[in-house]
Amino acid sequence: MEKDKQFIMKRILCFGAMFVFSGCIALAGSMLFDQNVEEQIRNTVMALAGTGIVIFAFTMGETSRLFIYRNEGKYGRFALMYLGSLAAAVFLPYLPETGWPFLVIFVLLGAFSNNITGLAAGSVCLLLSVHFAGGNFSVFWLYFVSGMAGILVFSNLNDDFKVGFPLFISLSVLMLCLTANVILFSQEQLSIFQFMIPAINLMICCILLLVSLKIFSSTVIHRNREKYMDINDPEFPLLVQLKEMSKEEYYHAVHTAYLSDRIAKRLHLDDAAAKACGYYHRIGRLKGENTWENVSAVCNEYHFPSNTKKILKEYVDEAEKVVSKETIVVLFADCIVSSILYLFEKDPKAKLDYAQIINTVFNKKLETDELWENEISLAQITEMKKIFIEEKLYYDFLR
Repeated sequence: MEKDKQFIMKRILCFGAMFVFSGCIALAGSMLFDQNVEEQIRNTVMALAGTGIVIFAFTMGETSRLFIYRNEGKYGRFALMYLGSLAAAVFLPYLPETGWPFLVIFVLLGAFSNNITGLAAGSVCLLLSVHFAGGNFSVFWLYFVSGMAGILVFSNLNDDFKVGFPLFISLSVLMLCLTANVILFSQEQLSIFQFMIPAINLMICCILLLVSLKIFSSTVIHRNREKYMDINDPEFPLLVQLKEMSKEEYYHAVHTAYLSDRIAKRLHLDDAAAKACGYYHRIGRLKGENTWENVSAVCNEYHFPSNTKKILKEYVDEAEKVVSKETIVVLFADCIVSSILYLFEKDPKAKLDYAQIINTVFNKKLETDELWENEISLAQITEMKKIFIEEKLYYDFLR
């Protein structure tokens, strides 16, 4: 309960500061461009209204689980990104209109939140710049469309984070928009010099996107990669301790981790977290009973990634609801491994019908209320069962 209060307070403080400072930035920008009192009030009110919409979009995305790149709860990070973009929008009118790097701003705002929030936040920043630059509608049109394209093409990157094709598409759309809205309407005779500033803009956007996305990848997408490489190693000290305590528990964990990893990868889930949960779902036994208090103590001692702790809490804590797809994957993997190991203990030479065992496990689980109110779909459960059955050659290793 205390943790929930701190979480709510953090959200209120971050969004409150974001709201107040956005108004201050708009007011300061209005004064910088020598606008009258009425315009200053209008700009401040509109910036505050736009920021309110951005905050609502962010919280709605969190409630509806629409976030990309694990942005849940990252209020401070998004607030800093938004306020920095808003401050940059005040000074961009000092540059030629064809040289504004709004593609980068839209993409980063979307990457640090979700598509809707990024589009709303980028639009507020763009409107501020366009207004201070003289209110040219075509400028807004070109950066809005190119920014929207950038958000969309960079929103479906997987953990490989291959940015080549999305980068090419977004820069092509930006060049097309610059040509259609600026160069086409130029009153001067067409020459190579008219393409210089747009070309510089494309080059700057390309460099900024590559650098910022590289930083984003290492700090957000692959922030826990090295940690997962350590804890998902069968020779990790915790697993060595488990093996010394009980070889049965150790090999049970190894088999569960293998199946969890295989299923999670095929379903495009967080396979590293699922594999870690497969290894450590019984690690509390090192401290006695496998309670959440003991598992949590181990997680904190070895600094497990937050998503792994969340999955383990759902799995181990009886008071917690099973919600995430990764938890359900580990749940079925554990049950199938336990069932097969039990039957082999009774008769090591038995010829088991693995498909029948898997069907029985799934039917029993689906008859209970354990899988209610979770994120997984019936289609994914069906696909999961199919993959488990396909792994029948592996089950002989459990003998």
